[in-house]
This record gives sequence, structure tokens and C-alpha cells, in this order.
Amino acid sequence: MMRHLRVPKQKTQSILDCVNSFEWSSKGYRVLGDGEFKLIPLGDNPPENLPEPLNQYEEKEAEQSERIPQKWIGYLPQFIDEEIISLHEGGWPNAQEPLGDILLFKIEKHLEQYTQQVALAKITHHKKVRAVFRDHGVKGDFRIRELEPLAARLDNQILTSEQINLLPESVREPLLRTETLVREYNLNIKVDPRKAFFSHRLQSQRVHTVESAIKLREMLGRPLDIADPYCGVGPAFSHLLQIDDLVGNILACDINPDAMPLLVDNLKRNGVDVSLDDINTNQLQTSGNYIGVRDALTLTKDTDLAGKYDVLLVNLPHETVTHLPHLIGLLKTGSPTLVRGWLVSPENEISNLSKELQKILPHPLEGSPIVKVERRTQYNATEWLCRFEAWLELPN
Repeated sequence: MMRHLRVPKQKTQSILDCVNSFEWSSKGYRVLGDGEFKLIPLGDNPPENLPEPLNQYEEKEAEQSERIPQKWIGYLPQFIDEEIISLHEGGWPNAQEPLGDILLFKIEKHLEQYTQQVALAKITHHKKVRAVFRDHGVKGDFRIRELEPLAARLDNQILTSEQINLLPESVREPLLRTETLVREYNLNIKVDPRKAFFSHRLQSQRVHTVESAIKLREMLGRPLDIADPYCGVGPAFSHLLQIDDLVGNILACDINPDAMPLLVDNLKRNGVDVSLDDINTNQLQTSGNYIGVRDALTLTKDTDLAGKYDVLLVNLPHETVTHLPHLIGLLKTGSPTLVRGWLVSPENEISNLSKELQKILPHPLEGSPIVKVERRTQYNATEWLCRFEAWLELPN
């Protein structure tokens, strides 16, 4: 039996938050029902005399079921012996990428014999996940994920990869679809990691892009014309288009044709009138937008596009520095402009990259900080995902 507080239903969340704010609180126990009241668990070792405001409520003893694990690895003993788990402590794949109702994870080679069990533990923990895939990394010029289905949830039953393979195709195919809606800061973005590259890691960077764009709009006093030559499925525009009168004309293109249906869907859900037929013409639309399949290195050769944009986004992390000189011509001259980009670099090369960017991006806007590469998150064991932001005013 465990001590619980008996509180009115409408006060459940506030009192639960209060209990959890104390060091003695224990996570992983359920809030229980008691007629018009809720029973909030006080955990394993609460003080005899509760502090305010908790001492205002009636206490009641109640039975708790087995404590719920707070992390996926808490479910791993259901599938692997404790001795093996302890033997590889610290090596289990905590890094994972939830994308809507699917979950991707990578695993080190010395643990890959336990890949199935890891997938089962993860889907057991993540109650809303439909399917779990092992991520074998990206392949090809379009950096498409190579995904191996390992576990799925069908009618509340968890299936192994072997059980999935026994399903009829009409059931298996929708169960394992990788097209899904990702939630970012209260907006939905349609993605499919098997068709177009998408990284959840940059979601906070997309918010910062909006903040910088708003600053530029305040300088210029008008909506901004924004170019994203490596837009993929368009997550940057999904965020930018949330702000009224922030975006004027857009250049949204990618070299991957499979990204286009997803891009169209994401632009349309955010108010941009575009269709796949428009994209197939590969021309500037009457609206002033340019949306299509295009090699970014050829864009400045098009007189309809060169010198037409206030903001340039460059998200090609492994080639940003080499591509950037070919893209500067998209920016307007004689007025403030903004370049935001992302790149992958070993830590010991970051300072040299900053100097290189200062050469590639001359004519800084008066009063703005000098452009430099900033570390954001660890990309892998030896490299960092980095960001730079340059405020420019190119001469006429």
C-alpha cells in the first residue's frame, strides 16, 4: 500500500506538479481514480508531515501496480537477461529519432545481435508509436534513410519483424509506411525519411530563423523574399509562414524529385497556392514564387532569380562552404540581407571555417557582428553540427 493525496479532479495537474517538485517524489506511479476525486501517489519515501499546500488534502492508502519505467531501457529486461544488459551498460542506443508515429534508432555493431529486442523495448515504452525502424544511415546523393522495420503495433498488439513479415501485404504496407506528420512547435510537417531527407535536430534552428527574419523585416519594413535552395520537404517555410506578413515571394527548390509532393503538401497547409503541375513547369510562377526540382548551383544563371532575395538559407551541411559562393548572387544588393547556414565540421576546423566564411561573405552590414561558425549539437563521435548567420549589404 502507498500513501496518496485525495484531491478534486480539477486540481490534479497542479497538485501533481507540486508533488513532483520535491526531491522525495518518485516518478513512474499512476494517478488513480476515486469517484469525483483523484488519488495522487506520494511515492516511496514521502515525509511524515507533508509541506504546504499538500498538507491541506486528505491522505488515503491505495495499492499501486508495478512502477512504470521512465525510460525505454527499463523495458529491456523483458526481452534480454539482466546480466547481458549490465555487461553492455552505457552502450545501449539511447539516441533515437521520433518522427510522428514512427521511431528510428541506430545501434552499434557489437550490439546488433540484440537489435530486435531493443526495438521491442522501445515500442513498449513509446505507447503512441506505430512502427520502429533501425536506421542504417543515409545513402545516395539525396541522403535518403535506409530503414529496417523491426517492430510494429497492430490493434494494440506488438509484433516482431518476423510476425510483421507474415502479415498480408494489404495490412503490412500501411503498417510500415514511413510517410508521417511530425509535430514541431504546434505545427505539422509531412515527412517521409525513405523519400526525402529531414532532420528533427534543426527544429530549434528553424525557430531561430524566424526570429532573425522578423528582425530583418523590421529593418526593411516589408515582407521578405526568401530563398531555400535545399528546402527538402519545406520545414523552414512551415515555420516562417506562421508569421503574418513575414514572407513575400519564396524560392523553394530541391534536387530530389521525390521531395516535391511532400513540399507541396507542407506549403499548401501553410497558405501557399501551389500544385505539382506548377512545379513540373520549372518556371517562375505568376505569383512570384519559384518552386521546383533544381540543382542549386544553376540558380543564379536564371535572371528571374538572381538578385531577388532578402534571405538565403543554406542547409547542405557537408557541402555548404563549397556551394555558398555560387549562391550569393541570389541576394539583393543595396539593402540589408541575411544568410543562415548549417554545416558539419570537426571541432579543430571550426575556427578556420569561420575565417573562410568571412572571405566568402564580404560586405557585412554596418553594426552587425562578424560571421563565425558556432557549434550547435554533436553530429557524431568526431564532428559537430554547426550554424552561422551573416548580415550583409551587398553593393549595387
